[in-house]
Amino acid sequence: MRQYRLLERQHPIFSPLALISTIILICGLAGWVTVAGGQAFSPGGLSAVNHDSEPLGEVLTHAEFETDCNQCHAPFKGIEAQRCERCHTNIALQLQTGQGIHSRFENVTRCGDCHQEHKGRSFDQFAAALVDFDHGLTDFSLEKHVFDYQDSRMACTTCHQHTGRKFTLMASACADCHQTAAADFMTAHTAAYGRQCLDCHDGHDTIAAFTLAAHAEVFELTGVHASTACEKCHNDGQFKGIASECVACHAEPVAHAQMFGTDCTACHTPAGWLPATLEAVPFDHARDTGFSLVTHSTNFDGAAFTCRTCHPGSQPVSFNESLCVDCHRPAGAEFMAGHIAQFGQNCLDCHHGTGEMANFDHNQVWPLDGQHAALACDSCHINKIYQGTPTDCVGCHAEPAIHAGLFGTTCNNCHTSQGWQPARLTQHTFPLDHGEQGEIECATCHPATYTEYTCYNCHEHGPANTEREHREEGITPPQLLACAQCHPTGQEAVN
Repeated sequence: MRQYRLLERQHPIFSPLALISTIILICGLAGWVTVAGGQAFSPGGLSAVNHDSEPLGEVLTHAEFETDCNQCHAPFKGIEAQRCERCHTNIALQLQTGQGIHSRFENVTRCGDCHQEHKGRSFDQFAAALVDFDHGLTDFSLEKHVFDYQDSRMACTTCHQHTGRKFTLMASACADCHQTAAADFMTAHTAAYGRQCLDCHDGHDTIAAFTLAAHAEVFELTGVHASTACEKCHNDGQFKGIASECVACHAEPVAHAQMFGTDCTACHTPAGWLPATLEAVPFDHARDTGFSLVTHSTNFDGAAFTCRTCHPGSQPVSFNESLCVDCHRPAGAEFMAGHIAQFGQNCLDCHHGTGEMANFDHNQVWPLDGQHAALACDSCHINKIYQGTPTDCVGCHAEPAIHAGLFGTTCNNCHTSQGWQPARLTQHTFPLDHGEQGEIECATCHPATYTEYTCYNCHEHGPANTEREHREEGITPPQLLACAQCHPTGQEAVN
């Protein structure tokens, strides 16, 4: 049998041919990487889509630096946000200032999460990022704006004007959409608050359920403020930055300008301007000062009265009556000269501000008739004192010595204002011809004083018999002294 010599097979990997082939391949790859750079490992082409005409970092699209991977990638680290921000300086500014949409992203340093690349020249990174954009990161939620009034899904362009990479809110978008659904409401609403809808609305309908309790966290609406229309304080639809001081809405009244300051709450409450309080006590000028301002709203020249017209001092309550004369003298110098000479300068003794002295009728206080009609005022009003002048006769007329202690001081029982003489008993009801024997002497009944009387000087029966007879009628001894109460005409009383 023929024998064949077996040839020895070479190792498939470590054979000379394999090693030479490997070295050639490695050298080729190294040369390619040297020439092509990181592009050798690129998973695809970069986007050439551009939405703006202005370059960023001297390029219009990523495709222009496709061979320079270091623009975005750090060796063995991947994409770094700092490298992106070298071109996208506007994003870097948002992160530095904390303003702008990118400052609200939690993954803002992972640019590739939203802006993908290496998907070819026609790939639109911006449009792809919008697909997963969370509108809630803006100041307006789309919670209530997924569908319009026709139940159609709302597109970005419904509210925004799209230019390049910018979405600008159309000023009339809100009103135009809502006007169609509620024309009457929107007409009144825009007239009251304007068309700056986002000043109040954030898409969550928080204003729809806005309560007084919620408003109290900003400014408490109590008293008159509770029924005040919103637009009274929020002019031109302005809601942010509204001052809460009273003077922001209420101009300082001319009546007390530069006198009490602008801290209205020191005297007034939201319940109303009146009653005002002075030092925590409700203040009423007529009641608390005795002088009404009803006839002092304007001056003789038509100018409005202010507190300082009568209270020029630093203290509002300070007052000098000479101010009355200083004001009224120019308006009627001749009248005031005679008036002051006759009545003096204590104006408040007669005048209370209501005008009651303009057509003063003395008869309403005390009638001036008879001998009183011709008397000078100072005959009763000594030293120009008018308030508190007595109205009883003895206040001016001393009791005459001729009947001192006899008739008392109720002069009008016998006298009239026509004169002291003739005197007559104007209030003597007991008949003076008692006993029908003619008019009896006064001393018969009034032996000591005319303010007291007795019946025992005329009647035969004495006190003991009188007391006994009257006791049977239930009349006590003290009551016996008042005979005229039971016998006003002198006749026997009839039960």
